[in-house]
Amino acid sequence: MDTKKKIAVAACAAALLPAAGVAGRAALLMRRRPIEEFYEMRKKQGDFVPLQDLPEQLVRFVLESEDSDFYSHGAYSWEGIRDAFTVNLKSGTISMGGSTITQQLVKNLYLRFNLSYTRKATELVIALEAERKLSKDEILELYLNVIYFGNGVYGIGDAARFYFGKEPQDLTVNQMFMLSILPVIPTKGNPIQHPETFERFREKRLALFLDPRHSVLTPEEAELIRSHHADCLDPDLREPDEFTDAYPQYPPLTNERFGPFPNEGYHNPMEAASGLERTELGGCR
Repeated sequence: MDTKKKIAVAACAAALLPAAGVAGRAALLMRRRPIEEFYEMRKKQGDFVPLQDLPEQLVRFVLESEDSDFYSHGAYSWEGIRDAFTVNLKSGTISMGGSTITQQLVKNLYLRFNLSYTRKATELVIALEAERKLSKDEILELYLNVIYFGNGVYGIGDAARFYFGKEPQDLTVNQMFMLSILPVIPTKGNPIQHPETFERFREKRLALFLDPRHSVLTPEEAELIRSHHADCLDPDLREPDEFTDAYPQYPPLTNERFGPFPNEGYHNPMEAASGLERTELGGCR
């Protein structure tokens, strides 16, 4: 083999090694924790909320906020990847991920939340396998039951009970809207500790939902959300207490309840509060 061919072979090998490493790591993670087995395990837990028990409007809000084309694309979205790559290229940093709901679910179950192209590649490989193992409804259902809502609360059921003292099916339009956007800003934009930041983000999401191309909200519903926001969370819930104090207000490095490195010290604030009337903790009534 001449020198040029040796150089070409070496270059190809160097290019393929990272890809092989990503594929190998993804396969190892999926073998250790098959997503379909985790799904079945999660369904048996008491705070799991089946998709069919959630209000249709709440599901629409979540999809519009997180991944409006979830049911029409596969594990990834070319448009999302393109837009994220363009933003990152202009900024010179990895500031946008372009993740679908499937990718976000995979990140929460298998990976740390660090921003890197290696992590994104691993996430994509596992997401492709996840969509082969689970249906779209099952992926969305699992996502809603593992995602972080701030203040140590994971899953839509516990979030509805913690913030509002209600079951998800009893939420008002305003409460459904608030929960649908919380996973985007669960810490630094949380309405308890950072109400002003949350309100600014709320306005951005309201503009998105009111866009005629989406038609998720009517102007009347949007005005209802704006006018009732101040009354939605009990003032007592805004004050630091033994529940909210226990959770730092910076983005977590992993999903500490369901992720690959679960925090042994995790406790559900609603379990700790058992025996108390929910109104003693604050929340809509």
